[in-house]
Amino acid sequence: MRKITSLILIIVLFISCNKKNKINHYLNKVVTQKELLDNGFYKYSFVYIPNEEDKIDVYFKSVTKFEMYSNVKPEKNEGGQLCPIQLWHFYIEDSIKEKKNRDYLKNKLNNRIITYFFRNDTLLYKDIIVDPIDESQKDIADFTSRDKIIKYYNGVKTSIKSQIKNKKTGEMYSNRFLINNYNTRFYMDNHSYEMFVDYKEDNFHDVLDRLYGGTYCN
Repeated sequence: MRKITSLILIIVLFISCNKKNKINHYLNKVVTQKELLDNGFYKYSFVYIPNEEDKIDVYFKSVTKFEMYSNVKPEKNEGGQLCPIQLWHFYIEDSIKEKKNRDYLKNKLNNRIITYFFRNDTLLYKDIIVDPIDESQKDIADFTSRDKIIKYYNGVKTSIKSQIKNKKTGEMYSNRFLINNYNTRFYMDNHSYEMFVDYKEDNFHDVLDRLYGGTYCN
């Protein structure tokens, strides 16, 4: 699996829309690529073509198209590739770039990163990272505790059910729910959270750290 994920964003298609985002991304509704583009998301795509060795050793054994839609704009690396602007994994020599990119995250994105990932035009997962919460932004939900999560979905009349951790004891997970019938996990602290929605149970969650960390473009 790591062999596949390391290839992501070698070929990038960039489309800028600059339109106001009107989607409520917390409701877990399945959205189309067109809806995301119409709401100002940037599109990054590539095609994976397996060789004979890949067909034996890796998960994807045929030509596979991947597309990522993100609210994070692209930037060119030294090789001229267009990739999502780097948001973490900076080093001492990148202090100027770090400040510029961090200012972009704070002032333009309100500290929220939204990612949708498709395979062969099928939505696999959605991930929302908010760090830290800007309380002045009313359209950004506060999911820093279990009670706040449940209160939000009850308030917007959206189905939310706790997932069972231990069937024998009836113990429930503190951070896993079925929201609008999709598996949803939260990773939270007092000031930030990450919301991960698995639409097809493929779980590509480990890819995100590289997508915004500059790894795929180096």
